[in-house]
Amino acid sequence: MRVSDSEFEEFEDVFPLRDDSRFREWKSQLETLPPSSVVSIREAVADGPDGRRMRDVQLVTERLPILEVKDNVPKIGERVVLLAEIDGVYVGFCISSPGPQDSAPLFIQEVGVVPNARGRGIGMALLCAAAEREPWRNIAFATEDNNDGAHALNKKFAKSIGASIGKVPLDTYRDSDFNIQRGRGYRAWVINRPPSER
Repeated sequence: MRVSDSEFEEFEDVFPLRDDSRFREWKSQLETLPPSSVVSIREAVADGPDGRRMRDVQLVTERLPILEVKDNVPKIGERVVLLAEIDGVYVGFCISSPGPQDSAPLFIQEVGVVPNARGRGIGMALLCAAAEREPWRNIAFATEDNNDGAHALNKKFAKSIGASIGKVPLDTYRDSDFNIQRGRGYRAWVINRPPSER
């Protein structure tokens, strides 16, 4: 999916961000999230509004690459992007991509949850929703060695589905399957689902 630079220009942010009314309004909504609201997960649409939602989450979530809206929209069209919302306020997303063969794993490429919404099970809900879409596949992902939060989430997720998790050599899969760049301290992992689950 190719988009022109001007096609999503109206959805790009304004710098400095304090001058971007959409960003300021969203940040204000994040600060007043009700403490016990239900998380809803939906598939993103390859359009300007959802591309902007991804961009906003990328801007406030460490360790995520920050892309322009015009670059997020094609990603939505090519992969499975799930958005997490609380009371209509977007708080995170997950990008996954099934391998080309039925025997290939589901690759989890990014999971991001905004700091204001952490500790509510949103990362787990996103992983579960992605995994439910491909229930017969094992799940592969790469994390930075020093990302303790991601390691804890992935172990908790594997346990929740009764699966084992283990390291695999980074070159077991292509870097593009993980959406990573080699040499940045990544470790590859695979969650092997129990045969009864597949």
